[in-house]
Amino acid sequence: MATFKTMKICESFGPSARVLPTTLNFTQIAEFEGDALPVVPQIGRLKLNEVLRTRGRDHVVIIGASHFGNSAVFGKDELVSAIQGGCRAVVILGQVGQADAMKVARIPILAYGCTPRLLHKDEGIAYAGVLDCEAGLVTSSHYIVGDADGVVAVDKERFQAKFSVKTGGISP
Repeated sequence: MATFKTMKICESFGPSARVLPTTLNFTQIAEFEGDALPVVPQIGRLKLNEVLRTRGRDHVVIIGASHFGNSAVFGKDELVSAIQGGCRAVVILGQVGQADAMKVARIPILAYGCTPRLLHKDEGIAYAGVLDCEAGLVTSSHYIVGDADGVVAVDKERFQAKFSVKTGGISP
């Protein structure tokens, strides 16, 4: 039974509910929520993997990667890092590579699309904490909710005043 949680959030918070750009779900898991961890990688995937493993626990990771065009910053190595790091979900505002590996993921993986071009895994940096995207600024002070209707970011304090937040463990 569908809960339509993102629709309820948009109805409750109006324009302050930041609706992230439309993405495709590469897994069978449609619903997720958790604290935001915005990340913007540069050049390659090395530091992105480190951030996923060391800072991702119980977070919905939002990766700003549209600046890479038709090159992917997220592939099966990053999926392994996200799972090892305990991420609740990963939303890539850009492309994924190795899309077949995403189909069996135990966490939701969403992206604009897929490409056979994957950035180098042995170089790169990543900035965490703030992401400026089509929805506006998304920061680590946001709470992320996703379902079949989309992905929404809301200030966590405002969200907690109306809804309960999930704590601990990976969301089902």
